[in-house]
Formats: sequence, C-alpha cells, structure tokens
Amino acid sequence: MIGVVARQEFRSCVRDGRVRAGALLLLLLGVLALASAAARYAQLSSERAVAQALIEEQWTLQGEKNPHSAAHYGLYAFRPALPLGFFDPGVQAFEGVSIWLEAHKRNFANGRPADDMTALGRFGELSLAFVFQALMPLALILLGYGTFAREREVGTLRQVLSTGVSAAQVFVGKFLGLGAAFLLLSAPLLLGALVLLVAATGTQWLGAAALLVLVHLLYAALVLTLVLIVSARASTAQNALLMLLGFWALTTFMLPRLAADAGRIAAPTPAASQIVAAIDEDLATGIDGVSPAMRVEQRREALLKLYKVDRIEDLPINFQGIVFEIQDEIGNAVYDRHFGRFDAAVDAQVDVVEAASLLSPRLAVSLVSQELAGTSLAHQRHFEADAERFRRTVMEALNRDITFNSRPGQLDYRAGAELWRRTGGYSYSPQPLSASLARSAGPLTALVLWSAVVFGLAIVTLRRLRVLAA
Repeated sequence: MIGVVARQEFRSCVRDGRVRAGALLLLLLGVLALASAAARYAQLSSERAVAQALIEEQWTLQGEKNPHSAAHYGLYAFRPALPLGFFDPGVQAFEGVSIWLEAHKRNFANGRPADDMTALGRFGELSLAFVFQALMPLALILLGYGTFAREREVGTLRQVLSTGVSAAQVFVGKFLGLGAAFLLLSAPLLLGALVLLVAATGTQWLGAAALLVLVHLLYAALVLTLVLIVSARASTAQNALLMLLGFWALTTFMLPRLAADAGRIAAPTPAASQIVAAIDEDLATGIDGVSPAMRVEQRREALLKLYKVDRIEDLPINFQGIVFEIQDEIGNAVYDRHFGRFDAAVDAQVDVVEAASLLSPRLAVSLVSQELAGTSLAHQRHFEADAERFRRTVMEALNRDITFNSRPGQLDYRAGAELWRRTGGYSYSPQPLSASLARSAGPLTALVLWSAVVFGLAIVTLRRLRVLAA
C-alpha cells in the first residue's frame, strides 16, 4: 500500500503543470549555478597557480644579493582554489587569497574577491549550496504544503484512512512520492557536480563530495518530513503554507543573520589599526619584560662565553645573523600573541553561530557544508597559519646563511641562486577530511537533534491521523 500511495503522489507531482514549471525554473537556476561556479573555479585555479609559479620564478631569479635584503624583498603565498568551492564558496569571497611574506613581520591576508564585486555581488553569489540549502526547501514547501491539509478540506483523507490503510502507510507513501520527485529534480545537478569534480581532480575529493551529498539529502528529508507534519496538523492548506513559509524565512535567512550579529556583539574583534598599534608597542618594549636590546646582549654574552672569545669580531660566525634571528624570535612571539587573541575572538563568534544552529537546521547544514568544501573560516585560518610557518622557515634559512656563510662585519656578502631555489617554493596542502569532520561535530549534533525532534513530531502526528480515521 505504501508503494501505491507513493506512486500516486509522484504522478500527481509530475502531472501538475505548476510543479513542472517551478521545477524547470529551479533546475535552470541550479544548472546556471553549476556552470558559473565551474568556470569560476577553473579561472581562479589557473590564475593562482600561475601567480604562485611567477612569484617562485622571481624569487629564484632575483640574482645575487644579501640574504637579509632578499628577506625584505619578500614573496607571496597564494591560497589555491579548492575544487569543492564551486559547490559551496563559503567565506572565500570575503577572505584574502594571498599573503606577503617578509622579514620580521606577519601580514594579514589580502586580495579579497568581494572588494572587486558589485554591491549585488557582495550580497551573495548563486551557488549549488544556496540552491540546495535555500531554494530546494522552498520548493519542497510549495510541493507538499497541501498534501494532507487539502485532502482533509475536501474530505478524501478520512475516506482513505477509513479503507483500512494505516496513517503510517499514508505518511510514508507520501514522503516517498514527494521524495522521488525531489530526487528526480536534484539528481542531474548532483551528478553533474560529481562529473565535473572527477574530471578536474580525479577521486581525491570524492569522499568529501559524497558526505556533502548525504548531508544535503538528510536536510531535504528533514524539511520534507516537517512539511508533511505541518500539512497534517494545520486546519487548512493556507494555514500550512503560511506557517511553513514563516519557518523557512526565519531559519533560512533571519536566524543566520541574527546569529552572526550576536556573535560580533558578544565577541567583537579589534580593528586592524588597533592590532597593528598593539604589535608595534610590544615590538618596541619586548616580551616578558626583556627589551630587544637586552635580549641581544644576553645572546652576545652567551656566545662569547661558548666560543671563549672576548669580541664578537672573533666569533667563527657572523653575529649579525644572530641579531636578525633574535628580531624574528621577538616578532614571532608578539605576532602569535596578538593574532591568537584575534583568532580567539573569531572562535567565540563561531561558537555563537554554532549554538544558533540548534534553532536553524539550515545554519547547521551550512556550517557542515563549508567545512567539507574547504571554504570555512577554519580552513582560511589553516592557510594563513601554513603560510606563516613557511615564512618563518624561509627567514630562518636566510638568517642561518648569514650567520654561518659570511664573516663578522662583512657588508658585501651575497648569496646566489642555490639559496633561493632551496627556500622559495611554497605549496599549500589543505587539511584532511578528518579535521573537517571533527570541527563539524557541533552542527552535525544539531542536525541529529533536529532529526530526533521531527521524528518525534511525526509519531505524534500519526496518532492524530489515526484519531481522524476513527
């Protein structure tokens, strides 16, 4: 009997001209989002790869010069475009894609794509994630709001239940019928996305892509179940539609925006100018109460004692390289302190948003989707930290070259291409899927709780339908 109800519901959807028109429009939007995102990914991937290669070539071919001059000359680190970013762009448009790596200083990421967008573009871009997280739920609401309510209004629901068909069979049948119609609509988009992914990167990202599909299908199932529950409990189809549209608007747009604003109020981040001023103050005064000059003097005395000489000119190493190293040590500690405070404030904001996902399943799905696609704030922070580790490695190598390969007081020391080749190649490796899943524990828990609540409401609703049949 479940199959009969499911087939009838599916045929009703397919034969409805309004449903076909709406489905075609939604499919066209999805295809447009897929095509534009794939083209954008191909362009960004090529541009950033070319830019990183050009930077490496410039570094390698800079000619002979003092390593410290090369350190101030610096180089750039570019974050590569990740393939699943075409599904969910996340925060990519609002975060910098490149970082200038130079001596003694940690810089913020710059080159935000949003800065080059129009005002409408900054509001948001059409993506498959937006289609599945915002538009597909609306389509499910318009598809199923009258499933039970309209049949109750015309009296056919009581007749069907009075024939011996159980309320559970009717409910599950309608769920399967509407779900089949949804899969028929979404399958081309999902298959197209997977084909493009495999064509671009092979099977490397298939695990994350499969989880993305499963999470969005779970969200669709949750929304569809809720639609059927409201339709079964509402007095009229119109009331069901109004309640569902209100829920959709609240959880899809209002709560995510309110959560973001609440996070900024609860844990405001300092302005860039304030961070720079605090960093400059700490660089001047030193760390742990020890000034830079005192730290240099302590290191000088330790080295003189170690090598048993009376003057730095008699050291077998160039003390100037040690001075540069001390400056980097102080700078690294200061930058770690202030960037850490900034990151802690951002983490507190994210905690507020994750807590709000208990009220909005769309918000929970969005957080998980960005993590799996590699476009979340955490992935951006990983890139920035990785670029900073590379900067420190390069600067350490340059300082060591001065220390061990030049004479004390030698002003005309020059390094050549071998040192540049050994230090200039930056390559970013994204975090593994396990790290994304670990950070998704909170929003995934929220989705599980939402599923449990909706399942409980479905059980209660089935009892009410059984009363109606009595």
